[in-house]
Amino acid sequence: METVSQPKPRGKKKEDRLDASAWVSAAADQLAESGIDGVRVELLSKRLNVTKGSFYWHFKDRDALLEAMLNDWRRQATLAVIDRIERTGTMPKDRLIRLLQLPFRARSPHGAHIEEAIRQWGRKDSRARAAIDEIDDLRLRYISRLYIEIGHDEASARAHAFIVYAYMRSAADMMANEDPAMAGRIETILAKTAQ
Repeated sequence: METVSQPKPRGKKKEDRLDASAWVSAAADQLAESGIDGVRVELLSKRLNVTKGSFYWHFKDRDALLEAMLNDWRRQATLAVIDRIERTGTMPKDRLIRLLQLPFRARSPHGAHIEEAIRQWGRKDSRARAAIDEIDDLRLRYISRLYIEIGHDEASARAHAFIVYAYMRSAADMMANEDPAMAGRIETILAKTAQ
């Protein structure tokens, strides 16, 4: 009886293949390092040590990748953060304090670089600008809601939210070389606004 050999699978093993999220993550890192003009399929392929064909398996074109990157930023830098804080089940003031501590977390500098690169990109691209506006609005509404839950009226909550958000946007960059105790003092001052 003749034995028929099975064809060997071609390409990488399934567990070694990249998924779309690997491309999105590499694109965000590339964006932070070299701006939107550096987010090119050729550079990302080299960065990931794969062929461009791998990219086109997951994305129709570069625009689809850029859209996925903005969606991932929205999800990771805002929606997931709000969800994590809300799941603590703590009082509004405690949730606000957790929010104020975010710029000093270990991953914050990398996230801040990605966010700054997206904001730079938004200065010349309407799609990125729309995503930024949406994120800013979501964040401000969330912080305002915390102040309302604490007992502030809507106008006061919105004003406090604006101050807190401005602090959070600049804190990670400005505080990088600052005495760690300074962060605690600033948090204490801002937490007093939650009274």
